[in-house]
Amino acid sequence: MATRAVTFRAGRGTSPVKPAALVAQSSTPVTLCADISEFQPSIADAAYLAWSKAVIIRAMYGADHVDGAWYGGQRREQLLAGGAQFLGSYQYLVASQDAATQARALATLLGHLEPGEYVIADIEEGAGPQQARWQAWANVIHGELGFAPGNYAGEYFAESAGLTPVDWIAAYQPVAPTVPHKLWQFSDSYNVPGVGVADCSRYLGTIAELRALAFGGGGATVPVPPVTAALNWTESLLNTLPTLAQGATGNDVRTMQGCLGARGHPVTIDGIFGIGTEGALRVFQTASGVTSDGIAGPATWPKLLAR
Repeated sequence: MATRAVTFRAGRGTSPVKPAALVAQSSTPVTLCADISEFQPSIADAAYLAWSKAVIIRAMYGADHVDGAWYGGQRREQLLAGGAQFLGSYQYLVASQDAATQARALATLLGHLEPGEYVIADIEEGAGPQQARWQAWANVIHGELGFAPGNYAGEYFAESAGLTPVDWIAAYQPVAPTVPHKLWQFSDSYNVPGVGVADCSRYLGTIAELRALAFGGGGATVPVPPVTAALNWTESLLNTLPTLAQGATGNDVRTMQGCLGARGHPVTIDGIFGIGTEGALRVFQTASGVTSDGIAGPATWPKLLAR
């Protein structure tokens, strides 16, 4: 079981997993990615980025504590300017605080997303099912930042809390967990160049493929302008969103599911366009005055994305 003895920390513990073992498990390219926080206060960006162009940093702990690794946003800016192609920013969700309140605090801290950025909820505590808390958090992040975020949890906690599958799974073992995931945190005591001892994760694929999962996927390099009265952000998003019907999967489906939840029609944000998602979409379409065909197309997306 992947657990953390003290929740307010990263990069502590032991793990026997070696890089050669990770690479040997598949002929598919492997991208390694460190998870850094205020427990790694001094980072040599050039040395790290020579090792990997993917990195994840803790931005907040709950709604009130901005992580020391944030440095007023300077670490984020420097890593992106230095060539990071995938940069995850995560918030540790405190069970005693409202999930939506925590999400709003993170959205305020981030302000907006640049291409290659990915937002993550770190869910490691709380009694009983956690799916509702996760969805409440995800709905706010999507509504504020225009991106369907991901989530993180230990393998067994995710199962017991009803979160499986999660996007980023922790399982400190020699082989990858069988539960579907995008990132696998395989060690909490990895010696990372330019960082030192830190949590480390594996993505089974190239850095370009990992970047495609992030905001502005596909390696877009055009900066995202701030939202102003003159910017129709809905039109900008519509240019990249496909027509979706039952059977579709992926991040665009997650975006649609997050929008449905934000509009009062909550569904599981799992990236799978199933019967439940179609039913919720039809109800939303009827209430919005568009044809109730269960298809997210040009007539439906503006209603889903309207602010």
